[in-house]
Amino acid sequence: MRKSVVESVVTKLGLTGAEDLLFHFPRRYEDRTHWLNPLTAGPDEWVVVHGKIETPKVSRWRGGRGSFELVLRAPDDAYAIPLVWYNMPFLKTYLTEGRELIAYGKLAISGKKRKLVHPDFELVTHDDHDNIHMDRIVPVYPSTSGLNQRAIRQATFELLFRQDIRFPEIHPVPQGLVDMNKAMRGIHFPENMEQLEECRRRLAFDELFAMQVLLSMRRREAKQYHKSRDANREDLCEQFLRVLPFAPTKAQSRVFREIEKDLDAPRPMNRLLQGDVGAGKTLVAAYAMLRTLERGENAALLAPTETLAEQHYRNLLRLLEPLGISVRIFTRNKKSTDAALFAKHKGIVYVGTHALFQEKVELENIGLGVIDEQHKFGVNQRRAFLAKGNHPDLLVMTATPIPRTLCLTLYGDLDVSVLDELPPGRKPIKTVLRAAEELPKVWQFIRKEIAANRQTYIVYPLLEESEKMDLKSVQAAYKEMQKVFGDREVVMLHGKMDPDEKSEAMNRFRNGQCHVMVATSVIEVGVDVPTATMMVIEHAERFGLAQLHQLRGRVGRGAVQSYCVLVGDPKTPEGWQRLKIMEESQDGFVLAEEDLKIRGPGNILGTEQSGLPPLRVANLAKDMKLLSLARDAANRLIDDDPLMMKYPALRERLEKFRFSADPKGAN
Repeated sequence: MRKSVVESVVTKLGLTGAEDLLFHFPRRYEDRTHWLNPLTAGPDEWVVVHGKIETPKVSRWRGGRGSFELVLRAPDDAYAIPLVWYNMPFLKTYLTEGRELIAYGKLAISGKKRKLVHPDFELVTHDDHDNIHMDRIVPVYPSTSGLNQRAIRQATFELLFRQDIRFPEIHPVPQGLVDMNKAMRGIHFPENMEQLEECRRRLAFDELFAMQVLLSMRRREAKQYHKSRDANREDLCEQFLRVLPFAPTKAQSRVFREIEKDLDAPRPMNRLLQGDVGAGKTLVAAYAMLRTLERGENAALLAPTETLAEQHYRNLLRLLEPLGISVRIFTRNKKSTDAALFAKHKGIVYVGTHALFQEKVELENIGLGVIDEQHKFGVNQRRAFLAKGNHPDLLVMTATPIPRTLCLTLYGDLDVSVLDELPPGRKPIKTVLRAAEELPKVWQFIRKEIAANRQTYIVYPLLEESEKMDLKSVQAAYKEMQKVFGDREVVMLHGKMDPDEKSEAMNRFRNGQCHVMVATSVIEVGVDVPTATMMVIEHAERFGLAQLHQLRGRVGRGAVQSYCVLVGDPKTPEGWQRLKIMEESQDGFVLAEEDLKIRGPGNILGTEQSGLPPLRVANLAKDMKLLSLARDAANRLIDDDPLMMKYPALRERLEKFRFSADPKGAN
């Protein structure tokens, strides 16, 4: 039996069932109500053209490449416009003479010649679905090979308007928002742009509401655990502060007090520590660990990479070993042995990567878990780590500045501390934007830094879309820099290297045996070399502002003036705007807010690992009022009905996210 259009589309999209198709929302919309004449439209203007195909042909070039071209003539002869697609000769099989076509694309003008290059298109077949493809706001969906837009529209229309699927309300809805049935029909087939926004707002509210309900439940659950607090056995923190060679900043002292208050409370601490690059989060973590050790419990710190784990291990060893604290490291390639431990210690601090929460690794009496760069861990990984203790206190840290909106959205279940002050004596990093042609002058400046025994990072992007190609470009750059600065002066670091190779490269650079490190963004965190004063970032437009700021923070760790050179060639005004902001601001939180405005939230916090429902419709850059509305509504619902007994469908929908914050899976 031939599959229905709905079954066929669902199968090709890899969806579970027909209802999932209705939550396969359009990625954009085309306004096909205004048919612009391409002969009068301006350059780079988006136009919709409609007509019959004339003179389709394939043109071959040398090397086997070529183009497929046709002329599209309007029904009233108002225009005849060329359409061209490069390296797509197969189009000739169905874009044939006399067929009716709709095309949508950007108008290219060269002299008196006008054409559309690689336009989206659809063949017109006069059936009862024509009204959903033409003369209206038309949805354009994420698709896959062998599946055209007409089929997805037809299948979606069939479900919504022929089978008339209904959508019950599963939670309270504030006044002023449309009902769910209208929202689902309007998000797919809006009558106009005003209705589309009305429907989008309703669906965005539902997404934000679901997130806020979960966060409200997690806050409530966290308060239910009772944690007995033994009296302090000794004051390790006082000894610690007394021997520090510098005074903590006011911001650090403020966070010390916030943590102490948490650690005296009868419920486990659940705190997020935000600190800009170089703000001193490690010192705060050490202080929290010592307060835990004072009561006879141990602490553990989890880091996402071996490089960062080893960095923390060295720092904590330096800070805590003089107090008689044993610091042990667990990574895939390193593990502390008993011979290296104190015979009589005042407590143990475990430091490691994912190796820490493997079943065979036994961590004794864990009272505090610290997770650094925590958005790089999945929810199940965090749960496995915390399961090593009995509802331990939790301190999660990030050096990625988090816009307030995102912080409230993803970390609404955590208390938040912010280190908004840098240690005294730090000089602002001078940041400049340069074109690739100016690199010889940059290399000359680096030679002067090398002569002064200072060091430089040169960073290249490693993009997922073309990882192998970009990795080759890093290796090619390494060879090129060896020619520029000398073989012995240059070392390479990237994520595909063997751990031993990475350690050797880092040690050579850290010990001053070489002065230039060519690297990918693997050095974004966990690399602290005080003599590094130059950061050169090539193809800077490929990085987000938060990542550029993280990379810039690898220099400026000492008292010497440091520099960051952004080498780029953005193709849009927005791209230039982003890089200019880096020149103008050193404040990571300002940059994060700007990045949110310009690029949207993207994956700034690893939202797919947050243990919260995904945001497919909501836009955190413009839905702040909706977020506030959703938070208030969620808090009211959970305060009134914490088990959601009145809303079983909502409870069932959120069940898979239910225990994300509870490593024991307790109710």
